[in-house]
Amino acid sequence: MRARVWLPVVALFAASVWCLVLVAARHHAYGPTGFRYMVWNLFLAWLPLVFALLLYAAYRRRHTTAELLALGAAWLVFLPNAPYVLTDFVHLGERHRLLDALILASFAFTALALGFASLLLVQIVVTRKAGALVGWLVALSALFLASVGVYLGRVHRFNSWDVVARPRLVAWTMWQALDNPFAHLHVLFFIGAGGGFLVFAYVGLYGVAGLVAALDEGGRRPVLLSKRQWPSRSSSSNQS
Repeated sequence: MRARVWLPVVALFAASVWCLVLVAARHHAYGPTGFRYMVWNLFLAWLPLVFALLLYAAYRRRHTTAELLALGAAWLVFLPNAPYVLTDFVHLGERHRLLDALILASFAFTALALGFASLLLVQIVVTRKAGALVGWLVALSALFLASVGVYLGRVHRFNSWDVVARPRLVAWTMWQALDNPFAHLHVLFFIGAGGGFLVFAYVGLYGVAGLVAALDEGGRRPVLLSKRQWPSRSSSSNQS
C-alpha cells in the first residue's frame, strides 16, 4: 500500500496515543476517572478504518466484487462507532469541566477523523469501480446511515454486533420509531441533524483537501474524479 495512505494512518495513531496520554495525565493529577469507556470507544472507532484499509488493499489486489462488497458491508456496520464518540459529551461531569471537555473533544475529533479517513478510502474504491456520482451517493448515504447507527447505539444501546446477531430486533426498533414519523419527530431530528453535520463536515474536509491538492504542484491525480478523467500512469511519469 502506498506511503500516502499510511501517512494519515500514522498521524491518526499518534492522535490516539495523545488521547491516552491525556487520560493518564488526568488520572495522575486528579485520581481515577470514568474515562475508560472513552478508550474503548476510541478502539471501536478504529474498526471502520481497519475494514476500509482491507477493502482498499483488496481492490488493489483485484479481489472479486463479492469480496469487496463483504468488506464494504463490514465497514458500514462499524462506521457509526466513529461519530458515536461525539455523543460522549453527555458524560461531562461537574468537576474539572474545562479539562474534561478538552479530553472529550480530543477523543471525539480523533474518532471522527478516523471515520472520515475510512469513508474517503471507501469512496475512492467505489469511484474507481463505478464512477464519481456513485461514489458520492455511497459516501453521503453512509453518513446518514451512520447517524441512524449513532441513534440506535446512544438511545437503544445497540452495538455493531447486534446488526448481525439480532438483525430482526434492530429492524423492528427502527420500524417502531419511523412507522409514524410525526409521532417520533425527535428521532427524525436526531438522524437529520447528525447526518447533516457529518455530511457538511466531510464535504468541508474534502474541500480543504482539494484546495491543498490544487496548491501542490506535485498533485496530479484528484482521487475522487471519475475513471475517465484520470491520466494514465505512463502520462503521469512522462510529466515528471
